[in-house]
Amino acid sequence: MSPAQLSAQRSSTRALVNRRCAVIAFLVALATSGCEQRRNAPAIDSSVPLRPATIGPSGSSSATTWDNRLGPVLLVSGPGPDLATVVVGDSSRASGDTLTEREAIGIRSTPAVLIGRGDSVQVGILQEVRSSKGEDDSECTGWPRWRITGARGGATLAGWSVGFVGATVQPVRMDSIESLSRVDSARLAADVTRLASSLPAAGGDRFVGLPFTVTSLWRFRAGPGVEGVVANLVRHINQEARPLEERTLVIAERDSSRRDERFNLAYFDRSQGTEETVESRDVLALARTTPDAQPMLVLGRDYGDGMAYAMIQRDPSGRWREKWHSPRGRCK
Repeated sequence: MSPAQLSAQRSSTRALVNRRCAVIAFLVALATSGCEQRRNAPAIDSSVPLRPATIGPSGSSSATTWDNRLGPVLLVSGPGPDLATVVVGDSSRASGDTLTEREAIGIRSTPAVLIGRGDSVQVGILQEVRSSKGEDDSECTGWPRWRITGARGGATLAGWSVGFVGATVQPVRMDSIESLSRVDSARLAADVTRLASSLPAAGGDRFVGLPFTVTSLWRFRAGPGVEGVVANLVRHINQEARPLEERTLVIAERDSSRRDERFNLAYFDRSQGTEETVESRDVLALARTTPDAQPMLVLGRDYGDGMAYAMIQRDPSGRWREKWHSPRGRCK
């Protein structure tokens, strides 16, 4: 290589390093400011009225496109905070659970915003491939796992749920039913049970009349003057040879200034099947791309023989629609 070419290569490398350092500094500042905002976050007490939303069932939207503002991939926390499952954002191509060499180069050593179900924000750096397509993964997710460290000198990361590479995504705080008062918990559980009872059956009426159990429930601020909840419910048919389950996810909203009012259904997703194969849904996090953007819910979908991920986003009218879903990562 000539001296001129060597000098040009060094200049290009320095420029790349400077850009990445600038991004790290920006994201660390974002995380710090997020902590300040977290301490000063207002209660859900706005008086803006809520219009009833059109109900959006799962799969009602044909558009499932990845938002490029979120970066090239979705990161999902592994068994520990130092491992990240890498899910490709472009779900339309073949071999959607495999990173290309160019994508791997693009995300390596690049800052990623890591958020939790609360309002925690951290900045991590993807280091290297830990395993390829679930080779050492007992959970069998089907995507490659990368090692990830804190942005500040490889600091240890705290727990997180999902992450976005090279993006400035902000978390929306979610309060679990366990953190609420007994009165609020009972009232919210009754509200989501009422909504689940009003939904059409997924495959016949064999579950009609059976009691629901609320397995998880989260309360959040969906927008100015809008209180939201997302909940998972289950009911069983306890057949000895082949126990069956029905699993239902609901998102509902109400005017946050009128806490005595019932919630209005905004989205639902329901499935039925055997206990081993029925689809279950895990609420991973709630986030938005800017302070004024509509929130998006990140879900994990477990099919028993594999995993998939989806984003359910709110629009200004109060509808929640599935905007993106990943391919299904198969177990071996």
